[in-house]
Amino acid sequence: MFGLGNVTYFTYFSEFNRPWKGAAYIEATIMTTLFVMSVIGNFFILGIMFKTRSSRTITNYFVCNLAIGDILFATAAPFVAYVRITGTWRLGDGMCHLLTYGMFVCAIAMIWTMAVISVDRYLCINKGMVNRIRTGHVVLICLCIWIVSACCFLPLALFFHLKDIEVGEEMATICSLLWPRGRIHYSAFFMAMLVLFAFFMPMTVITFNYYQIFRKFWSSKKAVGALCHIQTRSQRVAIARRNKDIKMVKTLILLVLVFVIMWLPLFVVLGMLHHDVSYRNNSLPSYVLTWTLIIAYINPCVNPFLYGFINLETCQNVLFCCSQYQNSSEDLLASNTNLNDRNDITRP
Repeated sequence: MFGLGNVTYFTYFSEFNRPWKGAAYIEATIMTTLFVMSVIGNFFILGIMFKTRSSRTITNYFVCNLAIGDILFATAAPFVAYVRITGTWRLGDGMCHLLTYGMFVCAIAMIWTMAVISVDRYLCINKGMVNRIRTGHVVLICLCIWIVSACCFLPLALFFHLKDIEVGEEMATICSLLWPRGRIHYSAFFMAMLVLFAFFMPMTVITFNYYQIFRKFWSSKKAVGALCHIQTRSQRVAIARRNKDIKMVKTLILLVLVFVIMWLPLFVVLGMLHHDVSYRNNSLPSYVLTWTLIIAYINPCVNPFLYGFINLETCQNVLFCCSQYQNSSEDLLASNTNLNDRNDITRP
């Protein structure tokens, strides 16, 4: 945090005069590792989704949108890691406008995709609308989510600018959020929109839908318990289907909870940052933002495992096929080796 005259600038990803410069390399190593793990895990999930016909369901198409968001969000990690090491901003004016903006857009697109998934589950389980959404509708919904998210947070792309500051006896460049001056408190307005659009509204939709779903499950469980002694074959099939739906919904709820837990520290720090800059306290160090961002980068690493639980049977089949292919390849290699050995022995 730097204060110049009546204006306070937060350095965001840049940090100067650190007591131990090795901390920057630790941060960069962690972020780069999380980036690699996120990209590999989410591309694996996307590969399963597109290669196995049984996994091409409406819910899984939305899960693909989540995986794409994870990959795009994780792509920012190497750039942040580079700035942590260099201190001064060397990525150019274009990246200054796009880096933080892109991360926000990915986060909002993911939370609203989770909200749409909860609506899809509600329509399927509570209303019995099995053919409720078609593939074309899914593509259109996902595009709308990304476009609306990009438009709502366009001020971040417009008002992040490069600023030259004096650090000791040298000049350094930072990428900081510089709101226009005037009577309107743009920063307070943006934070209010962030809380409303990025947290309160989607979480309200998610909470309502999953609450209604569990009410449905609970009532059907009591009804099944009352008739457990006269179950027919169709009833047993319905019970198995219900249990499968319960497992999927529990995993989807866990997906939302993990997202909230890992992103909440970042949103809290952003609120603290708004207060710090507004009152010119200059007390919040850049590494606090960095470590909450690292926690958020863990989310794309964890999500592929949760996506795998949603499609556990498909993942098991893929892994089984891979193991069978590997075993057959080893057997073929072994048989060719034995054949070559026999030819060497019988050769005069």
